[in-house]
Amino acid sequence: MRTLGPGSLASILKLLLDILIYGLWALLGLTSLIMILMMFAGLYRLTGIGPELPGALLQFLKMDVALALPLAIAAIIALTFIVDRLRRIFATLIAGDPFVPENAGHLRAIAIAIAIYQLIRYAAQGVIALVFTFFGRSVEGGASLEPGFTLNLGAWFAVLTLFVLSEVFREGARLREEQKLTI
Repeated sequence: MRTLGPGSLASILKLLLDILIYGLWALLGLTSLIMILMMFAGLYRLTGIGPELPGALLQFLKMDVALALPLAIAAIIALTFIVDRLRRIFATLIAGDPFVPENAGHLRAIAIAIAIYQLIRYAAQGVIALVFTFFGRSVEGGASLEPGFTLNLGAWFAVLTLFVLSEVFREGARLREEQKLTI
């Protein structure tokens, strides 16, 4: 099976990415709606206006999902952005023209998105640990906050690799343009 062009492996992967992007948008909408409803329910509960909230809703608001949902939304946004950029790259592969200057930018943008998400994840883990400690809930592995830092080497290796690949694509596009000018 061919890897580039119409009817190739790249076109099959592009189709899968197209399906995935719609699923991610739906998931983002659902999680955002849940987040907004949780904010309104919490505000409703704090103000005390109106009747008491149902017990099931109160139990849901006490769960840890209220703390983890913003991080999940950030992850979905990052993944949606990355899948969209991959779709754009695969569109050039299907067209049989992988060395276009835009692909270098897409790879660089994917690397930056992964890096930003990793930084958000590190900050969120710290904030969640602080919240658990301040409210007397045990943090995983102990009852007190122990400052620590764990580095996700796989993600940072991917960031560095994508930056290198973006430069390879940029140079390939430059050489291709140079070749077009050569007689």
